Amino acid sequence: MKKRISLLSALILSAALVLSGCSDAPAEYGDSKGSGESDTSEAASSGVQDTSKETDGDQLIVAIQSDPSGLDPHMVTDKAAGICIENMYNTLFTYTEAYGEVAPSLAESYEVSEDELVYTLHLQEGVKFHSGNPMTSEDVKYSIERIMNGGARASQFDKVSSIETPDENTVVITLSSQYAPFLTYLANSLNAIVEKAVVEENGGSLANADAGSGPYKLEQWTEGSSLNLTAFPEYWEEGLPKVNSLVLKTIPDATARATALRNGEIHMIIDAIDQEIAVLKGAEGVTMESVPGTFWEYVGMNCESEYLKDVKVRQAVANAVDRDAINTAVKMGNAEVLKEANIPSTHEYYGGDEVYPARDLEKAKALLKEAGYGEGEITLKITVGSDWQYQVDAAQMVKQQLAEAGIESEISALESGVYFDGLNQGDFDLTICGWSGFVDADEYLYNLFTTGGAYNQQKYSNPAVDELLEQGRSTLDKEERMAIYKEAQKVIAEDAPMAFLYMNNFTVAMRDNVKGYTVHPTATTIFLKDVYFE
Repeated sequence: MKKRISLLSALILSAALVLSGCSDAPAEYGDSKGSGESDTSEAASSGVQDTSKETDGDQLIVAIQSDPSGLDPHMVTDKAAGICIENMYNTLFTYTEAYGEVAPSLAESYEVSEDELVYTLHLQEGVKFHSGNPMTSEDVKYSIERIMNGGARASQFDKVSSIETPDENTVVITLSSQYAPFLTYLANSLNAIVEKAVVEENGGSLANADAGSGPYKLEQWTEGSSLNLTAFPEYWEEGLPKVNSLVLKTIPDATARATALRNGEIHMIIDAIDQEIAVLKGAEGVTMESVPGTFWEYVGMNCESEYLKDVKVRQAVANAVDRDAINTAVKMGNAEVLKEANIPSTHEYYGGDEVYPARDLEKAKALLKEAGYGEGEITLKITVGSDWQYQVDAAQMVKQQLAEAGIESEISALESGVYFDGLNQGDFDLTICGWSGFVDADEYLYNLFTTGGAYNQQKYSNPAVDELLEQGRSTLDKEERMAIYKEAQKVIAEDAPMAFLYMNNFTVAMRDNVKGYTVHPTATTIFLKDVYFE
């Protein structure tokens, strides 16, 4: 027997199938954020947007920290690209205002078989792509298969065994085994539904093209400057978006962003950093809203580099790093120091073991001695992205702290594109970076710490961790699944492929006439479609 689930009852099933935290990210996103990396509105009948509300020039200008790497939802991992893409595209499911919950979006309703292997999705009718062509089940099938066949998040769909399209508005997805985070991944804003015809017209690449059905369509992308979007007049959610133009303006410098907001040159700063928050606090005409976030930062260690392939050296680095001091100096004490792994204390799957309760310099020196290295015999390259000054500042402190333990290091600050290329190719010893937007525990751990994982830039490998994380994906019982992830977090922390630093709050700064925006822990910007001016 099958159970039909409409929009109103969707959260009941998602609570059973998708285990959530109660806290940010991108955005998961699940995206790298040297940046990060990914994320509601109720499904509505198709209709034409209401553009009668004229506003502040009817143009919303939003500052982002870095330039997007591209506009192909299935291929990118950086946060800046995610912000652009999630306003151009839709997904089958969507995040709700409550962190960890998802609801139908392009899938108006769905059914799940009793063995929880077959998902039958009934699509919204009347949805159009920006080309004017209707969305069909074939586009959905094509989109998921495109992700599976080489997309950045292919592993999120590796339990999909078949996709069938019995008619234009129905998609039947069969899984090879039960898969706890499946609905969460269908809601990831980068697992978007794309128009098959447009992809093929562009030779298979959407790096600088628009194949979306989202609230805004691509007008112009000036690399290094701004992405200009205009409201799609045939958008399927009635009355949305509420402004006619959205400009995502790249402003890497924090001082410049804060000045532009105070002067009214921009309307919003997405993910304001601590320096901006201090400057904007109490500024006339500016409001700020913060929520517990999912943007976590770390010292990444290349487990295949000459010295760091030795777990004792990695553990020495992890013990030499003074997380509290870096938090105080770089984050002004506003972040939550991570003493184990990367799942925050606000998440119900938080491990809670204090593997690194405080800096232990003597332990670091002892571990180096056990590994056979004396003072000054190890030199490491710390690679960071120059676009994120707060991570450059953290790298300077890590350099000093490692020197006190007897490890020499040099810092290389690179332009973001070059930086991420090097990171993906393993061209680093240490790095200061971060990820944002994760929801399910699988997102926090699987792609980063399984052998050959999509985001495993550290080249970390532990068969015991691989087995635990595979079990976590296919275990639906909440208590069993929680125990699996708590054990995995402890093992990963002890192996130290990263020295986990801190979890940040997520703060959005806005002009006080900007209304309707939901500040979400994942740092998703899907709620920009709800914004209006007062």
